[in-house]
Amino acid sequence: MTVTLSVQGAEMTIVFIGTGGTISNRGTAPDNFVDYLDVGTMMPADELLAGHPEIQQISQTRVEPFGTLRSKYMTSGHWLQLAERLTSVLADDDIRGAVVSHGTGTLEETAWFLHLTVNSAKPIVLVGAQRPGSTLGSDTPLNLLDAFRVAAHPRSYGIGVAVVMNRQIHSARDVVKAANHRLDALQSPVRGPLGVLHADHVVEYWRRPVHPHTTTSAFVDVGTPLPRVDMVYAYTDADATALEAFRAAGATGLVVVGYPPGTLTKSLDDAVDAAIADGIVVVQASRAYFEPAVMTRAGLIERGLVANSDLAPQKARILLQLALAQRMDRAAIHKTFAAY
Repeated sequence: MTVTLSVQGAEMTIVFIGTGGTISNRGTAPDNFVDYLDVGTMMPADELLAGHPEIQQISQTRVEPFGTLRSKYMTSGHWLQLAERLTSVLADDDIRGAVVSHGTGTLEETAWFLHLTVNSAKPIVLVGAQRPGSTLGSDTPLNLLDAFRVAAHPRSYGIGVAVVMNRQIHSARDVVKAANHRLDALQSPVRGPLGVLHADHVVEYWRRPVHPHTTTSAFVDVGTPLPRVDMVYAYTDADATALEAFRAAGATGLVVVGYPPGTLTKSLDDAVDAAIADGIVVVQASRAYFEPAVMTRAGLIERGLVANSDLAPQKARILLQLALAQRMDRAAIHKTFAAY
């Protein structure tokens, strides 16, 4: 169903939190699409907004300072700060929603964490860009405007965290970065986007998320440092070296990313069994995550493995971190992965 939004900017306020990334980069040359993050500089959130006065036709804005950093430097500590900040500012009755700018390299992970931990039904939109505003064909201006359009839209309530780029609206659960430099890098390969923005800027939603999030999540207001969870990939000749190193470093959980549909080398199988015997929770994922890992194969459930759903492995890791932070036992974690 298409819903046309009547834009009356003075009647609503949307909070803007800038965290850095390409969308905040000043760039160095009109045709520098590659190393601008290494040689360019980032602008603070208020300067980024000042360069796009058209936003004021959509809503009033309030800038919440956070800092500027490349997304590869984003940590779980930053996630916790963002979740706390968003929950706090969105509790204000005068605030309609929030837009968070972010580098695209790890945007999907931050979005997923916030999707599970922010205690608000108000719209939260994460937005990034593939080209700085100073480059030819930059997607920065339109992505930023579209993020505010979606945050201001009445049907954006209750969908959890959305990611808006390239005129598409994605659920934080489903979105992944599937290309390095293309403008359509952010995609939802399993279920597709939630909706789109058309050429006349009308927002159209096709579906709504069905998995728990934000106000229906078991992980809102997590408030504590996340336990260590590492990922181990299966590949030809893979042995237990990495897995044992992660255990020695204090991992309390592991996501093992197996060959499709979720199998491992003999060395990794043996190391996984030893880890489970020592009380480490192990989630079985697959390099092909378009469908859940099948746990009905002989022996997997009896071995104590937890089945990943169709989450990207890096998102399965975050869900396991949150489950372990809540001190869930293995049975509860099984149910959590089936539900989320």
